[in-house]
Amino acid sequence: MTTDYFTLDDINAYLFKNKKLIISKEQMQAVTDCYNFLQDFSTHKIIYGINTGFGPMAQYRINDADLEALQYNIIRSHSTGAGKPLDPLYVKAAMIVRLSTFLQAKSGVHPEIVQLLAEFINRDICPFIPEHGLNTICRRTRY
Repeated sequence: MTTDYFTLDDINAYLFKNKKLIISKEQMQAVTDCYNFLQDFSTHKIIYGINTGFGPMAQYRINDADLEALQYNIIRSHSTGAGKPLDPLYVKAAMIVRLSTFLQAKSGVHPEIVQLLAEFINRDICPFIPEHGLNTICRRTRY
């Protein structure tokens, strides 16, 4: 696959036909270039969520020594939930869609995230995601 997105046929094959996901060198280079750009661009700038707090705390720049802790803390703050686990099929589908957005090379994620997510998808490794909570992918809506 050489595009920066997955078609519905691709997603169907990854979910139901055990097709292995392969990321091209061009895609990985684009992700790497985007990551490197963001690293360079963010030096000496204030960028929301990268070197600032979140929400009302966005007006405060975080010291460089605390930037890694900032990212861990945002993950921790969204890592709560309750209820039964979502079906692994839905979780894997969400992972595939997320990977597709990363492959557009506009998010600035580290290339290792892309490789790891693809490996998880290929090995059918899905995180536990409870049906209720901040990190829930699919919310139930009543019409």
